[in-house]
Amino acid sequence: GDNGKMFKRPPRGDPAIWWVIDPIDGTHNFIHGIPVFAVSVAAMLQGEPLVGVIFHPAAEAMFTAVKGGEAQLDGRRIVAGDEQIGPLASVGLDSHFEDGLPAWASELIRRARFRNFGTTALHLAYVARGGLVAAAMSTPKLWDIAAGVAIAEAAGAVVTDWNGDRLFPVDLDAYDGQAFHVLAGNRKAHPSLLAMMR
Repeated sequence: GDNGKMFKRPPRGDPAIWWVIDPIDGTHNFIHGIPVFAVSVAAMLQGEPLVGVIFHPAAEAMFTAVKGGEAQLDGRRIVAGDEQIGPLASVGLDSHFEDGLPAWASELIRRARFRNFGTTALHLAYVARGGLVAAAMSTPKLWDIAAGVAIAEAAGAVVTDWNGDRLFPVDLDAYDGQAFHVLAGNRKAHPSLLAMMR
């Protein structure tokens, strides 16, 4: 996923279900022997994530969700929680920003405990589980987020772009590896972080 090379083959069946797969999200960690990486698999229909699965091999943790159903970790329900951004709350933050560290990120670093796992998929999974109250990601591709968005939303989290707009549906026929700006958070933390970003 990190080198931007994309293998793409349109679905043949009807309905047209796209499988969006990142075999290793967290390639840099994987290469350097840091066991924080994940396998991300989503099934998308009409440009929306329908099913999401994220497997975290080092923890033997399997996050799953079906749109309209509940999010689960190893078969047990998980929810995003309702903890506000604050000095004891952990927030996932990307390690690189195109134009340097934005003012809101500096503010966030002052106000909360920032975390960077080196994998967007696990940021979204842990927002779903409530371990992170929110996460902001500046350069993920579709294969980094498709499964995680399904899981986070099923867990009751809110996932938008940095303007607060919906990420999906995405035109999969036209998608060519463009990066997204993603903001995920529980129902209390998401609007707080969105306000800081404006």
